[in-house]
This record gives sequence, structure tokens and C-alpha cells, in this order.
Amino acid sequence: MKKIALFVFILSAMAATLVAQNDLPTESVNIVKDFDARLLESNKINVPPTLPPLDTTTKRQDYLVPPKPLTITYDAPTLRPIGMKSGKREKEYNGYVKAGGGVPSSIYGELGYAFHSGEKFDGKAWIRHHGANKKSYENQRFSNTDALLNGNIYLDNNLAIEGNVGYTYDRVYFYGYDHDSLQYEADQVRQDLKVLRLGGRVYNAERTDMDLNFAVAPKFYHLSDYYSNTETGFDLDLNATKWFAEKHPLSISIRTDFTSYNDTAKQSLNNIYLHPTFTFHADFLNLKVGGLFASNRDEFTIFPDVELNLRLWGDGLQLFAGADGDLRKNNYLSLSNYNPFIQMRGVDLRNTEWRQYYGGVRGNLGWLEYQGRVRYGKAYDLALIQTNFDTSGRPGVTRFGVVYDSTNVFGIQGTVKLTLLKSLVLSGSVSQLVYDLYNEDEPWGLPSIEVNASAVYTLLDGKATLKGELYLADGIAFLDRENLPYYTGGLFDLSFGGSYRFTDNIGVFLDINNVLNNTRQRWLDYPMFGINILGGITARF
Repeated sequence: MKKIALFVFILSAMAATLVAQNDLPTESVNIVKDFDARLLESNKINVPPTLPPLDTTTKRQDYLVPPKPLTITYDAPTLRPIGMKSGKREKEYNGYVKAGGGVPSSIYGELGYAFHSGEKFDGKAWIRHHGANKKSYENQRFSNTDALLNGNIYLDNNLAIEGNVGYTYDRVYFYGYDHDSLQYEADQVRQDLKVLRLGGRVYNAERTDMDLNFAVAPKFYHLSDYYSNTETGFDLDLNATKWFAEKHPLSISIRTDFTSYNDTAKQSLNNIYLHPTFTFHADFLNLKVGGLFASNRDEFTIFPDVELNLRLWGDGLQLFAGADGDLRKNNYLSLSNYNPFIQMRGVDLRNTEWRQYYGGVRGNLGWLEYQGRVRYGKAYDLALIQTNFDTSGRPGVTRFGVVYDSTNVFGIQGTVKLTLLKSLVLSGSVSQLVYDLYNEDEPWGLPSIEVNASAVYTLLDGKATLKGELYLADGIAFLDRENLPYYTGGLFDLSFGGSYRFTDNIGVFLDINNVLNNTRQRWLDYPMFGINILGGITARF
């Protein structure tokens, strides 16, 4: 109905329009047929659909994820092992005492104690005395006392201060004379060597934020003997170490070492050192490169300080090679430590200029530690210990002086430590040196072959220990009273010992030394003690 109404409306409008247009032509129009509009036939075009080619290229997508911190209002949970029992913590002991005696007539005492106050202070005190008198030889006796007091103060600004005081009192007797024809009172052949040592250090207690360690360490000693000879020494060491990547250290040290000796004349021996080194650590190698620059009496000397270490099989097999050198002082302190029967009057204080080149193999397999080394070096002004029969008022008494000579040195050294069982440890070392002297016929007073071996067995859950030691050495050359070379006998020293702890605090010890009673003369006309026994008690608290 709506369509019919719309059609009638359109016809009515058209009729009104025709009536309104009076200017249209008046001719008549004949309608032949109705208009019939048609489309012509067309050919159909077939277009088959196809998929686009696959895109096989890989595109990198960059994502920008803005960080968003999370606010955690509770503590992270603590992880604790389940079903694991804690081991028994060993009781800590601060004090230690060892006291005893033996034959030939001897006495031994040792006391040590460590103390601390929180994290601000720690220190230790220690004293030891040992003396013996073998009455079969007149004046064959000795007495030795050592004491040390050390302390560290830790400040709030990562600084620490260390101080120490040490004292040594050695009394020996020149018993190297013909006891069948000569006789001396003890005070006539007595020698007292007293050494007071003072030292300190200012250093950083922990590594700084810049991975830097530093220290300033002054040292002082004063030596005096029974004959009013004195020597003083002062050593100041300034050193710093910078770590790169927490494993490559660059170190530099500046050191001054001054010595002044006084008897009837005064001598001085002053050295200044500059020692820079850099060490590179990698998984399979370590490489140290550096040098030692030394100055003495306006003479400047450069020594190498290099070493290359290759790990062929972890720590189990390593090859190493290097070169180094130094100025080694020959003063009253060093010479009397080596030979207490030294006669210093008339001896020049000199440096031994030492250079060496070395290489070898070493390793650690856990149950086996070993090292073998071959070296070749040169020593200028090497101190040789020679007999001195002119003792000024003590006729017939043998004392020793110093002869300086230069030499080429070839050496072989080996060490081994074997732990076959947890309670049994075997260790040993062997060393041989061959000297090619420029002027002297023999390396007077110096050994060429030395062998050490030891075994320590622990039993009864650590309450008892047994040990054995062997020491071998070749004969040593000296000049006799006819000024002819004389070679002392070789040494074969076999010793045994042991200890047992009755309680956690109280125990006993026994040492039987030189059981074969070897009386070889380490120094010409000074036979050793031979067999000697020392035993006593130990305590810790």
C-alpha cells in the first residue's frame, strides 16, 4: 500500500508539472513500445585465487620494557639445611706452655699467649729459653732466649696500626781449642749477642673501594756483644698494591736499609731500593714482570724480577721459569746469625750482588706436593767463612772471619710432601750447589749437599704424634793451622720424637736427637753435641 501511494503521488506531481509548463511543444508523442534495457552477453574471466609467497626472513624485534620496581614489605625467607647436624666446634685456647729438660744438662721453657678485645685490638706475647751444657768438653755450652710482644689496633677509618718489640739474648762459648793442652775460664771465652728489635706498621685493615692496599713499615734493631762491638740498623718500607679486575696486582715498594757498625772503627752500609712489579693471572698462566733498582754508595744496579708459570694440568702440573736478583747485606747481624763464632773486627761490611736464572716443575695433587728447580747464578763479593786463629789474647782458640770472592753457582733443588694417609705425612728436600770461584780454591764454610727427610704420624684421634727426622750433609772446607785445606766429616743425623695429650689441656713430649751420636764439626774445631734428649710437659689454656 505504501508503494502504491508513493506511485500515485509521483504521477500527481508529474501531472502538475506538465500542467505548469505551458512552454513545452504541443506535438503529440506516439509510444511504440515500452523501454527495455538489457546488457549484452559477456565472456567470464576465471581468476583462480593464489596465496602470497611466504616471508622466510628473520627479523630482530626490540622490546622496550620499562623497569618497574617492586615494593617488598616482608623479609626474604631464610634457607636452612634439613637433617644436617653441625660439627663439633673445637675449643679455642689462647695460652700455651712447654717446659722440660734433658741430657746433656739442659733446660727448655716456652710460653705464649694471644689476646684480643672485640674487633678493635689483638696481640700476642711469646718467650722461649733453651740452654745446655755438655761437660765432656770444657765450655761446650750455650744459652738462647727469645721474646716477642706484638699488637694491632684497628681504627674506624679502615686503618690499622701494628707495633712489635722483640729481644734476643744468645750466649755462646768459644770452645774450639785443644782441651788437652789449654784451659780457659768461661768468662774468658764467652760471647753474648744481644739484639733489640722495634717495628711498626700503618696499613689498611681491609682492601679499599679502589682495590688498593698500602703500608708504611719502619724497623729498627740494635746489636751489642760481650766485647763492646755494636751495630744499629734502620729499615723503612713504603709499599702499595693496586688490584685490576680483582686478580692482577700492580705493586711498588720503596725501601731504605741503613746499617752502622762500630768497634775500633766505624763502618756503614746503606742501600736504597725501588721495586715495581705487575702480575697477570689467567686460567692457564701467571706472568710477573718487574725489576729491582738498587743504589749503594752512588752505584746504581738493576736486577730483573720476572717469572712465568704455566698450568699444564691445573695445579697438578706446572712449569715455571724466571730471573731475579738482589743486594744481600753482609753485616754483623746476618753473619752472627749464620755463624755465632764470628770475629767481626777487621771484617768489611759489603753487599753480595746476586743474580740467578731458574726453571723447573711443580704441582699439587692433594696427596702429593712437589717441586724441582734448576738454577744458574752469579754472586759478586760472596761471603765465605774462613778460620781466624789470631784471637788477640786467646791463643789456640779458633774463631772465624770473612773472605769475599765472586763465583758462578749451579744448583739443583727438589722438595716433596706426601700424604698417603690422613694421619701420615712424609716430606723431604735435597739441595746441591756447585761453585766456580774466581780466586779461592774452595767455598770456605759453605755446604754443597744437604738432605732433609721427615715423617709425622698422628694417632688416637689426634691425641698422640710420632715423628722421625733425617739430616745429611757433606764435608765442609776450611783452612787449618798450617794453612792447608781441611774437610770436616759428613753429617748423618737421625732423630725421633713424640708427644701425647692426657687431657685436652695437659700433655707430654720427648725428643731423642742425633741417636747415632754424630759429632761432626759444622765449624772447624767445634764438634756437635752428639746424642741429646729433651722431654717435658705441655699445657694449653
